[in-house]
Amino acid sequence: MDLVEAPRAEALEKRLDEIVQTSGPVLGKVLDPVLRRRGKRLRPRLLLAIAGEAAGSPAITCAAGVELLHLSSLIHDDLMDQAPARGGAPAVHAAHGPAMAVVSGDFLVAAGIGALSSADDGRPAAAGLRAYADMCRGQAMETASRHRLLDVDDYLRVIAGKTGALFRAACLIGARLAGLDRAKVARAGRFGLAAGVLYQLVDDLLDLCATSAETGKPVGQDLANGVYTLPALLASRRYGGAFTRHLGRGPDGLAVARDMATREDVLIEVAGYARRYAAVAERGADALPPGPVRDRLTELPGRLLDRVTPGSRVAP
Repeated sequence: MDLVEAPRAEALEKRLDEIVQTSGPVLGKVLDPVLRRRGKRLRPRLLLAIAGEAAGSPAITCAAGVELLHLSSLIHDDLMDQAPARGGAPAVHAAHGPAMAVVSGDFLVAAGIGALSSADDGRPAAAGLRAYADMCRGQAMETASRHRLLDVDDYLRVIAGKTGALFRAACLIGARLAGLDRAKVARAGRFGLAAGVLYQLVDDLLDLCATSAETGKPVGQDLANGVYTLPALLASRRYGGAFTRHLGRGPDGLAVARDMATREDVLIEVAGYARRYAAVAERGADALPPGPVRDRLTELPGRLLDRVTPGSRVAP
């Protein structure tokens, strides 16, 4: 589903290139392949779709800023997880070493906030800073809880920070650039937060159910790294020791745990949580003016939800 027209998508890529070129020859060589991966760009596309074409160049710059914050988090996440690849290419720490991964990720944070600071009245930058702080808090909670089974509500709070926060910021910034009133801006933010959590629930399942060829990155990493996502938490709650005794017992134990976490009854329960967030997101999309953009955003949660419908086995 195309959220923005091709010319605006191309303008976003051009702005990202312009910003990264300011990093200098050393960091530029590291970061150029990161930009070339051309991921989904979902967060900046949400911002641009909500802002509308009338927002012009400031919206393109803010969208680039949001994407740079996202890319910085991927570089740091890959380093923390020791993931060897992303998007079919070596991770930055694998290609250039951990020190360069830290500094290149940090540069993208600075560049992203700089881009957000150049637009509007400072509120985009404030939203970006708040989101990045929430992302750090969520990631810290996840890191501190490795090899521990969290309460489901605590886990949902983790992913609301780790993933939902930047979705929320993108939608808030887009709504403000569109000139929506305060109540509608807040509802757009609720759409973004719920859509972000839903997106993470899908990603959690892809790590268990998809292949590396389908995702462009290694799969099965969460269980192996002691990161117990919603399917594992629900399997633990449902099966107790019959599930938990296989955790941390090498490849054979992890294979059994992975199988139990993707059984139909667990997937049905995961889909129930996903539906709740999809419903919240759909209500938030109603804040936008009637038209094609609102229609596309209203469809987005359902399209994500289709990927966690029992029977689909999680479509790649």
